[in-house]
Amino acid sequence: MPRKELPLPAGWEAARDYDGKVYYIDHGSRTTSWVDPRDRYTKPLTFADCISDELPLGWEEAYDPQVGVYYIDHNTSK
Repeated sequence: MPRKELPLPAGWEAARDYDGKVYYIDHGSRTTSWVDPRDRYTKPLTFADCISDELPLGWEEAYDPQVGVYYIDHNTSK
């Protein structure tokens, strides 16, 4: 089942920052995250488990006009 069809876990809320990027609020732990909490059910956990150009849980592909494509590991904030 695609993650967008899954409801957010209890106590979670989706919000948008000033630039319109979606982030997630965990009201239980009073924390925020760029990583959709539903990804833990729908994404591979490691690069070895990925198929084709898929990225594992917590990773994001981004683009900068000066740098080009780069990757963000939200698990380690690098």
